[in-house]
Amino acid sequence: MAKEIAAPFSARNQGAQAQIDNDVPLTARIGLVHLLHRLVERQYVEGWKALNAELQRIARLVPSPSGDPNDGMQIILAELPWEKILDFCERLHGQLAIEVGYFDSDAQQYEVTTPKSEVQEYISQEVQRLFIEERLAFEFSDGLVRRRGRRHTSEQIARAELVLGDPRLSLARGHVSKALRFFRNVSQPDPQNVVKEAVCAVEATARVLFPGGKTLGEVVNSITGSGAGELPRTVANTFHGLYGLRSGAEGVGHGGATGGVVTKELAEYALSIAASQIILLYDLERSLEPDVPF
Repeated sequence: MAKEIAAPFSARNQGAQAQIDNDVPLTARIGLVHLLHRLVERQYVEGWKALNAELQRIARLVPSPSGDPNDGMQIILAELPWEKILDFCERLHGQLAIEVGYFDSDAQQYEVTTPKSEVQEYISQEVQRLFIEERLAFEFSDGLVRRRGRRHTSEQIARAELVLGDPRLSLARGHVSKALRFFRNVSQPDPQNVVKEAVCAVEATARVLFPGGKTLGEVVNSITGSGAGELPRTVANTFHGLYGLRSGAEGVGHGGATGGVVTKELAEYALSIAASQIILLYDLERSLEPDVPF
């Protein structure tokens, strides 16, 4: 399991400021250069020539025969589109990382001192640290750049995914997967479809667990009440509210809707609420199961 990277004081001190989306600022690019220097010094990559060649490939520039790290490399890093910088981070982890070792002349064999997996783990942690320091709205894990969510959102989604392991909820699981793909898409985020798929996941869950209605609203109404195993009306209203966002927000459920623009922040809120509602519905359905005597 990858070690969690703690945010430095400078990032913590900025509080809840908006994360930087759809950009990799100059300071982050400079930080990436410092990381490249450390990788070369540790021999975790083949050298500057390999790094420069990969940058030229990503930038679609004619290859340069020079291995000089200053041979256009700084200019490429400064001018490369932000999404291509993130492509380079993924290539750095997946293709440019190498194992470190030496040839033991006595034993007449090659000895590995740092396996490639450890090199990749180091790169992953350092890229993730850079993203956190620069307040980028991305995270780096398993060699891929993904759009970052708040910790609470990530935790709720993880809990909901456990619930969605129930074979009955395969349709809902598919909607959650789509919502996450739209949410985590780095180059083309789609907050409208995040909301749509998140609400569809709640509705699919409700219809399977409580087959008393054809829509989410009908199901919620059928289980609203003040008794054990029922939803209090105030809680039921949160389900109606989320469904109303899907129906009324601009570009989500119906053409011409004027219920407000869906921002990425609102999409994350809807995703987190949907995950919580799926968990609640599942727990509620289980509470209605009769105890089996042994």
